[in-house]
Amino acid sequence: MSRQGGGRPSPRRTARARAGGPRRGTPPRRPAPRRDRPAPPPPPSYDEAPYEGELYGDAQYGDAQYGDAQYGDPYDSGPPAGPGGKRPKGQGKAKRPGKAKRPAKARKSAKAKDEAGSGVLGPRLYFGAAAVLGLLVLLGAGAVVALRGGDGDGPPPAAAARIGTPAGNGPSPVSYSSSPSTSAYGGIAARSADPEPLTIGEAFPAEAAALPVPGGKVRVKLRAKRLDGDCAAAVWGGSVGAELGRGGCTQAARGVYADTGRGYALAVAVFNLNASADADRFVGKLEHTIGAGFVLPLAAPRPLDGFGRGFGMARGLAMGHFAVVSWAQRLDGKGDETDETLLSLLIEGGKSPAVLGRAARASD
Repeated sequence: MSRQGGGRPSPRRTARARAGGPRRGTPPRRPAPRRDRPAPPPPPSYDEAPYEGELYGDAQYGDAQYGDAQYGDPYDSGPPAGPGGKRPKGQGKAKRPGKAKRPAKARKSAKAKDEAGSGVLGPRLYFGAAAVLGLLVLLGAGAVVALRGGDGDGPPPAAAARIGTPAGNGPSPVSYSSSPSTSAYGGIAARSADPEPLTIGEAFPAEAAALPVPGGKVRVKLRAKRLDGDCAAAVWGGSVGAELGRGGCTQAARGVYADTGRGYALAVAVFNLNASADADRFVGKLEHTIGAGFVLPLAAPRPLDGFGRGFGMARGLAMGHFAVVSWAQRLDGKGDETDETLLSLLIEGGKSPAVLGRAARASD
């Protein structure tokens, strides 16, 4: 029953009306014309032929330019999917372009060219250059050692520096003076240039067994001689022995002369040191050690057993790498610095035949 119709029944809805169709009396709607979609473009070709040449080599499309961090993986997408979500066969993910292959000779020559152009040495050239450099360093170090050994500034050899313990006490002269080496002994300024050791016959030859004093009647004769390989035997005092060890002393030749009739005596000592600088230092050291250390006169029988007592005069000369110390006095211990005979004996004692002969031969 219709609520508004006053008891009239409502019109029945037909199946067409219920289905949404047009009502009676209304014209049917025309369907919209169907528009055809354009066909999708053909998928691009991903043949690998373009990647075989130099155009797509790593130099142009390296990973630094198209790396995953910046653009993701550019080769992770293929051509658009066809109907049903499937891709055309054989056109999946595109492969990364590989490196262009070159012949072995081309690669080696290109590598050598790159190394030469960039200034970078190859492994063989690098290690070869390092070996040559090491050899030059060794040769330079050897030259420095040789030069140091020649000028005497370097330390003496360990074996040459070993000397024993000198005596703790002994005599000293009242007067002493010293002189450094001069250019006259330049040929024997280093023991490396004059390596032959002294001999007792060279230091005190037979032709120099007697030393006349110019302008006087005194004539001293050789009474005793000795050659020691340990320089400590020829001195007394710890500081003097230490100086000889520092100077690389290897030999000490000593002799004693006397004219017993006139009452004069002369003691001579020759020290074989490393270089002229060591000889200079040693003769200068003796100026400060008088009373605490000096050269020991060679022991001799009477009346020379009292040598060193009373007044005496001494003189030290550096002559190349040798140091010559002469010491003159009267056997009775008297005299003073005005005694001309003592002064003349000091001059004669400083004329060592061995040292003068070596200096003359080196200058020829």
